[in-house]
Amino acid sequence: MSAVDLSIIVAVRNQLPHNRLFLETLKAAGTVRTEVIMVDNSSTDGSAELFKRTGAQVIPTGGNVCYPEAMNLGLAAARGEYVGFLNNDIVVSSGWDEGLLAGLDRHELPVVSPVGIERMPTPALTRAVLERWRLVKRRAGPVRSPDDLRAAVRTMYGDWEDFCQRIRAAFDGHLVSGIVGSCVVARRAFMEGIGGWDARVEAADWDLYLRLRERAGTVGDIRPPMVAGWVYVHHYVQATRRAERAPFTCAHPKLTVQEKWGQAAIRQWFFDPPLLAERPRLHRAPANYLRLRARRLAIDGLRGIAHIRMLLRGLPCAGELLGKVGSASARDGALKLRC
Repeated sequence: MSAVDLSIIVAVRNQLPHNRLFLETLKAAGTVRTEVIMVDNSSTDGSAELFKRTGAQVIPTGGNVCYPEAMNLGLAAARGEYVGFLNNDIVVSSGWDEGLLAGLDRHELPVVSPVGIERMPTPALTRAVLERWRLVKRRAGPVRSPDDLRAAVRTMYGDWEDFCQRIRAAFDGHLVSGIVGSCVVARRAFMEGIGGWDARVEAADWDLYLRLRERAGTVGDIRPPMVAGWVYVHHYVQATRRAERAPFTCAHPKLTVQEKWGQAAIRQWFFDPPLLAERPRLHRAPANYLRLRARRLAIDGLRGIAHIRMLLRGLPCAGELLGKVGSASARDGALKLRC
């Protein structure tokens, strides 16, 4: 029997403050036997050495490979029964690993993700969390150390662990369709059986979602990807995109989701409205595209109004966000939450 339950695979190119906090929270919050596999895209700020000091396996790429290729390199080296494909710019909550593995087994899922800023148990709660995080980011200064990242989390949630426990209590057993690319957990045998990630597609999470959704709908031997409402993970959204990027050194062809799948297949399998609303370019049928773009422009206008309100009144306390969690609870009886 393997001495490792979960192999955590992360692709890294610099971002030392994020990497320090990432490793710190993994150690503090994990409850199962894990190994960390860091795929190093030629980091120059000491990140590779940091991972080595913590006992992680470091796989140098010798260049800067794309995310799905990096994940496949890590998958080939993994020893755990389960694999977790994680971004380095996330903060996990206590028991996150045990909660997601239990969800895989209990609901017989091929792939599971936690809830977070990009995907919450309800569309209204997703909008509330995402809008608050955008306001917090605008208020925060530059990231120079893990302390700056911790301060942003405190501003966002108040007591981080208390917020995560309330999410767990409110949405235990609650699943929603979708995938959260910053944290994807699966059985290693399953990922190996499907050939891993398609390295040609940069939007690899949505490609995986479509692959599994299609298989669930045609073959019917698996369930589609799900998001577990009882496990919350914070993602510093788009931190990797804002970081300095070197050109990818991958030798394989590169495809967009549209080029690989075609619009007919996307319309057939990518039908979840909350997901589609966040990705209007995936659905270019003129009427739907224009409708979704109009909705996006309206949302952007509301964000601007919210930002002005924040400047005038200050950021609402974290208890206001907790109150929205309580009102959206999947259980009977709203949680009693206070600012």
